[in-house]
Amino acid sequence: MFRLFCSLFLVLFVSGCAAPNKFSSHKYSPGTEYPYISLTVNDGYVRQSLNCGQFGCATYVDQTHLFVLDAFRATDKFQRVEINNGLARFKVVVGFERQERGSEAVSFGKMMLGALTLFLLPMPYEYNYEGRFSIMEGGDILEDYRYRRESDELKFLFVDEQSAKKHAIASMVDNFLQDIESDNVLRAKLAAN
Repeated sequence: MFRLFCSLFLVLFVSGCAAPNKFSSHKYSPGTEYPYISLTVNDGYVRQSLNCGQFGCATYVDQTHLFVLDAFRATDKFQRVEINNGLARFKVVVGFERQERGSEAVSFGKMMLGALTLFLLPMPYEYNYEGRFSIMEGGDILEDYRYRRESDELKFLFVDEQSAKKHAIASMVDNFLQDIESDNVLRAKLAAN
């Protein structure tokens, strides 16, 4: 019986480390084409919380700014990607938010059931991710883009809480790069100078 329990625990632990990527990927031409940019994500605000209970404290740090930074750097389209550099010539200002679909009462019920089962029972949640990307030169907005992704996720003890958000951000960054490539926003500005 103990071996069965241990093997079941191991299978659950190994199988649920990250959520699978369900978002579409957009194609753009490879190679570095653009000068360095500075990113500002959610006005530079990093959401954090500290929850303390009877048996200790848990810290939550929102990783949105790092996911956006990593997604831009992974594209290899820019000479350099920095974060929160006000002196950069070109800036990309990103506003990103996640909203839960459905009623708050059902969401609260799911949260309470999850707490009662110590989050060993997977709970389905539905989210809308919305991203706003603005390309700026100095203080002037060159172009503004908005993207939206819908996601069905499972909250579960063995699933990384922010992995679906990371996939949504990567999909939006791919979409953004495809759009600025097709609109010639940065190329036209660089050719004019």
